[in-house]
Amino acid sequence: MRLSCDVLVAGGGVAGIAAALRAAREGARTILAEMNSFPGGTAINCMHRYICGLYSSGHVEPDGTLNGGIADEICTELKKLVPGTKPVKMGKVHLFPFATGNLIKTLRLLSEKQARLDLLYETKVVSVKVQNGRIRNVFARSNTGEIEISTQAVIDCSGEGAVIRLSGASSHISPPEERQLAGFCFKITGIEEPGDMAPVSVPYYISQAVIEKKVPDYLKYTKFYQGDTESEGYCLISIPPGDSPERIREAKKYAAAVHGILADSIDSFRNSSITEMSSGIAEREGLRMKGEYMLTEEDVLSGRKFHDGVVKSAWPIELWDREKGPTYRYLEPGAWYQIPLRCLKSPDIKNLYCAGRCISASPEALGSTRVMGTCISLGEQAGLAAAKEMIVP
Repeated sequence: MRLSCDVLVAGGGVAGIAAALRAAREGARTILAEMNSFPGGTAINCMHRYICGLYSSGHVEPDGTLNGGIADEICTELKKLVPGTKPVKMGKVHLFPFATGNLIKTLRLLSEKQARLDLLYETKVVSVKVQNGRIRNVFARSNTGEIEISTQAVIDCSGEGAVIRLSGASSHISPPEERQLAGFCFKITGIEEPGDMAPVSVPYYISQAVIEKKVPDYLKYTKFYQGDTESEGYCLISIPPGDSPERIREAKKYAAAVHGILADSIDSFRNSSITEMSSGIAEREGLRMKGEYMLTEEDVLSGRKFHDGVVKSAWPIELWDREKGPTYRYLEPGAWYQIPLRCLKSPDIKNLYCAGRCISASPEALGSTRVMGTCISLGEQAGLAAAKEMIVP
């Protein structure tokens, strides 16, 4: 099969959907290629429950998002499905809660009715052809066979930097021993009268099991979140970064071990069971573009503004260190910084853009930019920029 478009978006997570929507709305003939059979990417595969990074910093409940646009549209549609939904405060930040199924419905609603946008699900980019410093053709594999797509611009929203790597564009990645811990989530049901102490007691008993050498050290960073009802909750465990195909199997094994400890240690978990596990691992760090500019830790914490700033963010620098666990460095209340367009543009592949987890940022800055709310707006701005440069000489 041979197709052509003005803008090709690789990856249909929240960044990719936003990128495709904005490019199509700007008049670009747009194709989105997503390897799963549904939109949402990591947010769905890894059972996320909150959109982080939407709001300014501070203790006052926000009355609007920092960037507006498609991020606002997504929140509005989610509110229609669950009237009364509003931001919730955790620590020093506000998050927007959602249910997995509702996010899929919302992303489908926005994308499937969009003119000039073709959605190719169960389709993975496998190679690209570069000529004279531009991507001319992208080759993908689907259930129905090989697809060759000629395009004028490409946006890599794959999360893993697939197009960046395949095109030979400048990139960087931290050494394996320096990368942040990854996350794996599972759902527990049948919890009996947990009260308000579960978010404290769960990590306590897992930490005790670590001290007793029953489970690996990195499981001491386990977190627990209340589910939609009192009888259910979600555990987020940490696992080392890596590329081994065995990691999912190992993560599931440790999830079962964690649940076993909770069932033995906490009365309210005695008769509970695991009813769902992530189908993927939430990587917090991977290959990233070496863009025209690299966002730094100082840029984030100082609230720096740029002449080409296109996305605002106030999320703290959130790092999941192997030795220290999760740490958070917050901006001053009311402060925010900007992410410049140059972080989304390749300096050596002229029609290649990126959004989401693979933008040009240091590991520390990435700890702030990689969250869902920011990624939605990054995708939207990448889509706008790519649509503006459709004409190939």
